[in-house]
Amino acid sequence: MAKLKSQAQKFVELKEEDYLRLIENTIKMEALKIAGIEKMPIYKAMEHILEHEHIDLLIKPVSRKYS
Repeated sequence: MAKLKSQAQKFVELKEEDYLRLIENTIKMEALKIAGIEKMPIYKAMEHILEHEHIDLLIKPVSRKYS
């Protein structure tokens, strides 16, 4: 896990495995952005979750008798 060493030093330590996963995920996200994922509802939902740090669940009942 990455930890902030101090307020003066803004570097974090990462294991090589975590660093490589971070780079891989960054490349994948850039490729998805090029493909146009930013316009899709799933991407907008992910951005909302990351920005507000919570999840809103909006569901419809399966049957009309429950609405």
